[in-house]
Amino acid sequence: MYQDFFGLREKPFALLPDPRFLYLSRCHREALAHLMYGIEQGEGFIEVVGQVGTGKTTLCRTLLERIGGSAETAYIFNPSRTETELLAAINREFGLPTAARSRSELIDELNRFLLAKKGAGRTVLLIIDEAQNLEVEVLEQIRLLSNLETDREKLLQIVLVGQPELEDNLARADLRQLNQRISVRWGLRPFPVEETAEYVNHRLRIAGMSAPGPFTPRALRRLHRLSGGVPRVINAIADRALLAAFAASEHRVTPRMINTAARELPRRDFDVSSFGVGTRAATSLVATGLVVGFLATAWWPLRADSSRWGLRTAPAQDLRSAQGLVSAEGVEAIPAVAPERVRLSFQAPEDLVEADAHVTAAAALGAVLSAWGYPAPTEDQLDPNFFASAVREVSSLRVFATRSSLAELEGLDLPVILELEPLPDERRYVALLGLRNGAALLALRELEIDLDAASVERIWTGRSFFLWENFERLPALGPRMTGSAVRWLQARLTDLGYMRRGDASGEFDERTEGAVQIFQREHGLEGDGEVGPATLIALYQALDYGAPRLGSGEVS
Repeated sequence: MYQDFFGLREKPFALLPDPRFLYLSRCHREALAHLMYGIEQGEGFIEVVGQVGTGKTTLCRTLLERIGGSAETAYIFNPSRTETELLAAINREFGLPTAARSRSELIDELNRFLLAKKGAGRTVLLIIDEAQNLEVEVLEQIRLLSNLETDREKLLQIVLVGQPELEDNLARADLRQLNQRISVRWGLRPFPVEETAEYVNHRLRIAGMSAPGPFTPRALRRLHRLSGGVPRVINAIADRALLAAFAASEHRVTPRMINTAARELPRRDFDVSSFGVGTRAATSLVATGLVVGFLATAWWPLRADSSRWGLRTAPAQDLRSAQGLVSAEGVEAIPAVAPERVRLSFQAPEDLVEADAHVTAAAALGAVLSAWGYPAPTEDQLDPNFFASAVREVSSLRVFATRSSLAELEGLDLPVILELEPLPDERRYVALLGLRNGAALLALRELEIDLDAASVERIWTGRSFFLWENFERLPALGPRMTGSAVRWLQARLTDLGYMRRGDASGEFDERTEGAVQIFQREHGLEGDGEVGPATLIALYQALDYGAPRLGSGEVS
């Protein structure tokens, strides 16, 4: 309707995932590079997560275009089906017969196809979009597909793409083996304000606009604020705003038109509450009050009676520093480097609810990065589902998200981020820096908190985020595997006394599996006999590779 008015060949903000309109933000470029790298390196499992509307499906279609005819590909979208139905859909995508086949027949047919393609030197890639909708049994079937392999390499590479709920699903104890096999992970984030403007102008150029774009700088900033930087929401609002400008015979889109466009959309189309920006301004103001209240009730009394609270170090700033927490946009992060650190002893873990969840998540990640000697992430507000991408920006570390117990935390012996739920539906993220003799040392903002470990466990959801270094760049290891990685494992198990000299065969045999199981049980891990991230972390700690230790945090 408005295309001719603005000199456009087509609608620039259609919601269809058209690769022609793909705007490669920094995050998208890195995601595509990681996908291509993982495929080229023959990685078995690759995972990409992102909130609704961040461009996952468009990224998948662009990946398929980049691969072209260099690989055999199957793309499964919205895979809400049984194991047999999913297998039939995969085989159908590869051009294999599927009529009246049982699950075992479908797998046999797929295996013959994979062996033939491997013999011809072809890569075979399976992409499953919206993977957060898969049932546990179907995810387990996908893991079993990864067992289709030769003595040397995988026959099938699998890319799982989904919303952050996929991470939660994979963190389940019964999907541990699948989670451990994912060797490349990436999280898509919404655009920052400058990339929102670039994205809008990019789509206008692709649609045929040669003159300067109709959106004023203030309108673009307003568009970012209301959309949260989410591409799909940007498209919906921008399309309506262009229509509003056309109806008013105006060639410039103003902030008022952006506001009008957003109001006309159904609430579900631009609810960006999960991104912590834009329409959450009122919520941010409430959070500001909580933070200032927390300072007024917990920090200020400390100055008057530090011994009462177990204070070890005098606060570096008084309550006036609370002014630095508040801006027109809501709550800002406390400066990453504080002159001194406050040490508290809390009596009740529910006190942790008095802080904004996003700021706490960023501060918790910063505390663990600091323990590794890396700078804090640049984001003031951070979704825990995107810890991995934030960590990659400042370090060479990996993020291992899992559900664990206190015994496992002690066995892995690494500083870790814990997800707490001090009140129903109130999630908080804190860094656990020390754990000894029933006491825990937590980091929250610029505070260190002594708390009874049993109290922490009472409000802990069980979800944990470990930062770790894969010093030897080892893949996940399991029975029947061979090669240099297995020989390294056997040599180190021998050094630690879990295998006898002369037992190292270079094959992950029953003796190796038994030694791994003993090692795992002694370090508080479930003895499944497979070497994934958790077991590698414990091995590196046992071999003293120089990582920070959970036990090194001083606990009072």
